Amino acid sequence: MEHASKLEPSEFRIIMFVRNLMITALAATIWAGLGLHPASKASAVEPSSGLIADGAGKALRMWYSEPAPDSDAGWVNRSIPMGNGYMGINVFGGTGTERIQITENSLYDSEEGSGLRRGGLNNFAEVYLDFGHDNTSDYERELSLNEGVSRVKYTQAGVEYSREYFTSYPDKVMAIRLNASKPGTLSFTLRPTIPFMDKGKSGSVVATEDTITLAGVMNHYNVKFEGQFKVIPTGGTMTADNSNSQGTITVADADSAVILIAVGTNYPFDSQVFLTTKAADKLAGFPGPHAKVSGYLAAAAAKSYEELLANHHADYTELYDRVSFDLGAAEPAIPTNKLVDAYPAGGSSRYLEELAFQFGRYLLICSSREGTLPPHLQGIWNVYKRPPWAAQYLHDTNVQMALAPAFSANMPELFESYVGYFNTFVPRQRLYATQYIKQYNPAQLDASGDNGWSGPFWSNPYNVPGKTRVAGFGTGAWIAQMFWDYYDYTRDESVLADKAYPVMYGQANFVSRFVKDVDGVLLADPSSSPEQKLRDTVGTTFDQQMFYENHHNTLTAAEILGRSDRRLATFKTQLPLLDPIQIGKSGQIKEFRQEQYYDDIGDPAHRHASMLLGLYPGQLINDTTPAWLDAAKVSLTKRTNKTKIGWARAERIAMWARVHDGAEAYSYYKALLGGNYMHNLFNDHRGGQLFQADANYGATAGVVEMLLQSQDHVVAPLTAIPAAWSEGSYRGLLARGNFEVSAQWAGGHASRLEVLSKSGGALDLRYPNIAQAVIKTSDGQKVDFVAKGSDQVRIESSQGKTYVVTDIPVGIPVAAPSNLKFNKGGGSDPIELSWTGSPDAASYNLYRAVGNAPDYELVASDITDTDFVYQAPDLKQIDQMTLKVTAVRSDERESDEGATVIWLLP
Repeated sequence: MEHASKLEPSEFRIIMFVRNLMITALAATIWAGLGLHPASKASAVEPSSGLIADGAGKALRMWYSEPAPDSDAGWVNRSIPMGNGYMGINVFGGTGTERIQITENSLYDSEEGSGLRRGGLNNFAEVYLDFGHDNTSDYERELSLNEGVSRVKYTQAGVEYSREYFTSYPDKVMAIRLNASKPGTLSFTLRPTIPFMDKGKSGSVVATEDTITLAGVMNHYNVKFEGQFKVIPTGGTMTADNSNSQGTITVADADSAVILIAVGTNYPFDSQVFLTTKAADKLAGFPGPHAKVSGYLAAAAAKSYEELLANHHADYTELYDRVSFDLGAAEPAIPTNKLVDAYPAGGSSRYLEELAFQFGRYLLICSSREGTLPPHLQGIWNVYKRPPWAAQYLHDTNVQMALAPAFSANMPELFESYVGYFNTFVPRQRLYATQYIKQYNPAQLDASGDNGWSGPFWSNPYNVPGKTRVAGFGTGAWIAQMFWDYYDYTRDESVLADKAYPVMYGQANFVSRFVKDVDGVLLADPSSSPEQKLRDTVGTTFDQQMFYENHHNTLTAAEILGRSDRRLATFKTQLPLLDPIQIGKSGQIKEFRQEQYYDDIGDPAHRHASMLLGLYPGQLINDTTPAWLDAAKVSLTKRTNKTKIGWARAERIAMWARVHDGAEAYSYYKALLGGNYMHNLFNDHRGGQLFQADANYGATAGVVEMLLQSQDHVVAPLTAIPAAWSEGSYRGLLARGNFEVSAQWAGGHASRLEVLSKSGGALDLRYPNIAQAVIKTSDGQKVDFVAKGSDQVRIESSQGKTYVVTDIPVGIPVAAPSNLKFNKGGGSDPIELSWTGSPDAASYNLYRAVGNAPDYELVASDITDTDFVYQAPDLKQIDQMTLKVTAVRSDERESDEGATVIWLLP
């Protein structure tokens, strides 16, 4: 990975501190004169290079004209989420009383119970700031996505009061600055409280001088928790009080004040937690949080507020500013809640679509940081005693969806949170692996215990339970795929050698021992497709695709690293026998091997589309496998758009983009924003204000797939742009191979593409007519390339160079034929076909894909009519095949799409 600076960390912090102070001072003068709040880093002061990638990011913010209601409904629908990995924060923005709710992801209770309220993550603290301002005007609160800073301002009795909040990852604290426009008019009381205290949770809140300490124990796992709140006023008086066993600090008649908050528990990243069976002993011997939290707070308090803010800006913007997405929308004059309400009726601009994309990146920066627990189903935010699904980690799509934007949206280091978590629980999974091989395929058991590791379905910070019938063992290979992606997007061989390869190899080791020979292929037994009705069957597509992907990636990684581990030869022999794709009689990719037609088994409109994971997020189904790509489109179409589940809609954005259908991908994005996004842009999962964060992350990843794809290691910008996005630009998206891509388009056509080669190597670039474009380096040097047809070129790129593509001739797509059908029964010999012609066609091509073949073979060309009789000597030996007809224009360009029909042997 490349970083913004090669300086020593201390030197870098000093430079960034000074830089940000200068920018802040200049911007403050301008904002004060205009009566505006800051919205983005003042990068425009730097001279322009003319590159898209060097342009300033668009200012994006969420804002509201009233506080969030002080209720659970207000928390989920109106509060502003913040976070730094160490804590999740929800800010309500009250005037009489401000409410700040704090989540700490290791504060777990028993998971007893069932359904949506089964225990699990607990609410860490409810913090109140009492102002007594009940006659206010000119109220506004906002979250600036560009800065990762939230603000509140209003007027009371002729005084403008303002508050500024940020959560700093480098300093591990939340900081709040309170200001009044007139000296000596700021007064408030700070009241942290411990929610849900009962026989399972105890604690106290004690004020001493300028600090309140909130501390206690969650009994089930003996989780010791502590939060410290330090008040630093300017002017006025400060009084600590412990009346009624409730510590408070009151500040009176101050000019301003700063509040610093640090939290922690005694939870460690240590495998003992997962290897210890008894809940109460899991944390035995680990130190309490007091010293750690005290250290965080003391270190932060030794710095000025401005230095803390500069540290936060340097850290946050280094991640956030890598990517921009601009559809040309202006900021609406209405607050965000009204913008969200107007969207389903088409009353909003493209602003919400831009905002939601960057909001997903913002949430991941808040919730997935190295050294902290990764985001779970609710990300890093929970207000409940019993959160939805216990705030677990579900590995049958939700975890993977949460982390997907880390790679394609150019924040790969954010995956480190999961790396740390995985390394902590994987020793338990190795024990399970030996147990399962002994149970299901004992002939392949390694008696010494070298049986790899098995994938979990769900987990939490304390527990990884054993096998469940809800999902098959493909969850492990899906986890391993994330580790492969970490390498593939960064091309950092130290990541591959030290982090990814051991995970991938261990998973392949387990799978290689687990699969069984069934009629000449190697299948999972037992096997389940996630959350579908048929369970404990054999060889579901979910398991087989994931097994295949990981075997393939492991072998590729071993070749890159020059490894010769003893099981590699076994993996290579097994790979072609893993049989990942079966085509059904409806032309679909089957979900179950015994399935014939699409709706034979299970819920045909199920929220999961697990048979298509080789399409997305996998790499198995791509432009080099066009027959599988067409079958995937059949499955997607038949899955229908009836789901109201937020994460399912998000996943379908990406899946439809992968089959190059921008219109359908966009329809799911619109359905998600209009049907699932609440006023604070939290995803309500399925209606009724049931917050689940995976769709927020997944929507961002899905939009990236509309803008850029590289699953076949060809960089393909603007792959699935809908007509509604006829013009726009993006910068900084990441493609496999560690290529950073920026694009600008108008009239649905690219006017400029830029690719920064961050690791060097062959750059395969695909876009219509790109072989006829002008390709130069950013300093104007002509670039040599090799054309593969008119739409793809290969450049031998140099590390650190940017390749700029301009003057691309407009490619007019060829209209495809439609309604391909048999003139007689589908099993006739010879086969008589007819179709509805294309107005662009000078001729037609006919292709076939026999059985489960990934590619088509050309069987007839230069067909000038819209009917054709196809004969072949092997028809009586073919049980099933897909026939496809495409249109060829007079300039010899072929239609991207075609009409297909399934032929079955009678």
